[in-house]
Amino acid sequence: MNLHCCKAVELMLGCMVSAALSQAEKQTGLGCTAVAVSGQASSDGSAFAGMNADSSSCDGRVAYIPSADHPPGSMRPLYIFKGTAPRFIGYGRGAFYEPKEGEKLSPKLGEVPQVRRTFAYWEAALPLMNEKGLALGESSCASRLMNYPIGRAPPGGDPRTGAPATEGALDLTNMMQIALERCADARCGVEVMGNLAEEYGFFPMVGDWSLGREADTGKVAFDDGGEAITLSDRFGAAWVFHVVGGVTGVAKSVWAAMRLPPGHVAFVANNFVLREVPQQPGENWLFSPKLREAALVSGFWDGHEPFDFSRVFAPDSVFFEAPEGAAPIPLYASLRLWRLFGLAAPKAYAKKPLPLDPLELPLSVAAEKKLDARDVFAFLSDTYEGTEFDMSQGILAGPFGSPFPREGGNNSRLGQIPRGISIARTLYSVVGQSRLYKQPVVWLAADSPVASVYVPFYPAAGEKHATAYSTGTMGNFTRESAWWAFDFVANWASNTNWRHATTNFIFPLREKLQRMLLEDIASIEARAEKEGSLTLLGEWQMHAQQAVVDRWWRLADELVVAYNDGFFNDASHDKFGVGLGYPEWWAQQIGFNQDVHPIYVKRDLLADESYAADAKLQPPGFVAAVNPLPTSFSFTQKSWQPHVLIATAWISLGGINFVLAIVATFVLGILTGRATKHMTSKDLAIGSAYVVMP
Repeated sequence: MNLHCCKAVELMLGCMVSAALSQAEKQTGLGCTAVAVSGQASSDGSAFAGMNADSSSCDGRVAYIPSADHPPGSMRPLYIFKGTAPRFIGYGRGAFYEPKEGEKLSPKLGEVPQVRRTFAYWEAALPLMNEKGLALGESSCASRLMNYPIGRAPPGGDPRTGAPATEGALDLTNMMQIALERCADARCGVEVMGNLAEEYGFFPMVGDWSLGREADTGKVAFDDGGEAITLSDRFGAAWVFHVVGGVTGVAKSVWAAMRLPPGHVAFVANNFVLREVPQQPGENWLFSPKLREAALVSGFWDGHEPFDFSRVFAPDSVFFEAPEGAAPIPLYASLRLWRLFGLAAPKAYAKKPLPLDPLELPLSVAAEKKLDARDVFAFLSDTYEGTEFDMSQGILAGPFGSPFPREGGNNSRLGQIPRGISIARTLYSVVGQSRLYKQPVVWLAADSPVASVYVPFYPAAGEKHATAYSTGTMGNFTRESAWWAFDFVANWASNTNWRHATTNFIFPLREKLQRMLLEDIASIEARAEKEGSLTLLGEWQMHAQQAVVDRWWRLADELVVAYNDGFFNDASHDKFGVGLGYPEWWAQQIGFNQDVHPIYVKRDLLADESYAADAKLQPPGFVAAVNPLPTSFSFTQKSWQPHVLIATAWISLGGINFVLAIVATFVLGILTGRATKHMTSKDLAIGSAYVVMP
């Protein structure tokens, strides 16, 4: 299917648009993990696309956009969809968005020619899936090229080049919406988004991006200035699409997309993954005709080397400071990808070393078993359990194993927390299951999926659903909201006793409800098919969704009682005030003794050795570290440096030899200088001795 021609855009900018942009730019955007699964990788031929929408401020309420017929010559308006609630106010997109008392309509940014008929679909912070089974996921990525909204280019020009900045009329949300409105298959979705980006210029979600600097080149780049979108359709296809800004005189935006090989799974973790682009588009690759020219003119490519999209258009994450002066965080992407590949292909990847550079990992992997919806749920619900990076382990998880460490603060030069997959600020998790012989269904888990239940939404069954999923914003707590139910439970458990609460309450109930939904869905779909009734699916999903929410609110009440005042209160057996105290392994680790002074701790460099010598000291689920990682970034040399574990080195080398090793390695660091900038995880593995560099 081809894009219905879009020949002109009328941009109506005024102070209303400027005010809306200024307000939106102050908000925190999305930072997400996206997934794509080809149909041949699944047990029933379903292809999957989805994401964890990770945001501490966005509006995740679910809305149904009805199908519509449009008269010839009509125009499709473009708006700025801000992240916070309400993300849009206006008409023509269903009752959910129509203005309430005191609300003003969202100003129109521009318009594109409309098609005669648009499909129905579900959306939340971003569009999810349409009635034809086209599903989408998203992950924002750093880029060297970025457009600004029309009329909003900085007066001083492009921060990277100083030349006049490029502008666009089409934001992420509009681009994804139009793909779902017009397309029944993933290839069409790619073509529509790509052609629109070429003609009108793409710009990222306002408030989502920020400036950074490439430490290895000194050039400015745009954190979250580009976008990656995953797509799946009922015919088994799954694609990964990338788009960035434009180059004056060449293209308003450039893009590329690849269809996953049969049986493969791909993930995007806020870092581009598309690699060598072929010379010509074909069945498995589509891309902008100006792709190479834009890179050549911009100085990103010499015109001779193989055209690696991620290396060309994205800053090297190993040396990208965002913001400038903060340590680069390549593990923000590589840790997630390493784990997800290990889950999808454990024989091939579970034992692979964790690389510092995420581009040392492949674009996709062949799934080692046939996957179903629950496997994809598990991908997005993971907290690295069973690995050395288990989020419930260590001092940041506390004595009770909370997998949600605190983000933010002013410690970016000092260190970083592990970037999880299912995290505290996950707004919702969504898995679109594109099925050929059954009705497509999109599964949505409110809040962090590790402590949530995926419930079904049928795009073809109309707008009937539990209104709890369309209720509740971050600024207004209400028991009428599904999101607040799951958010409350996850927060209560993580701030009281995560390990005990999940083991005894949350995980058993999550498993029970998820199993019941998957069992019931088979029978209700068979009945709906026999009766030829999509209405039946709509009625069932509404009641099933509400039943899950109601039960989760009862769980919230149960947890309030169970962990009141730091004790365990077993109301079902009339046992109250059971003292759980601190675990013995924790007490041993922090040096707990009869001295009642406050206890202060530092990183234990010999923890693995201690736990190996005495298993009684080990925390539950402990896994020894096997992946050596750097512990410091040299801001003077702009490079990662090996780091000495001082105690281990002193013991293994002896005092004098240890001092000589420090001096020798320091001199070596000065001599090699920036030659260390492309150090990989293999280069960092030099036994247990590392040296600190300035």
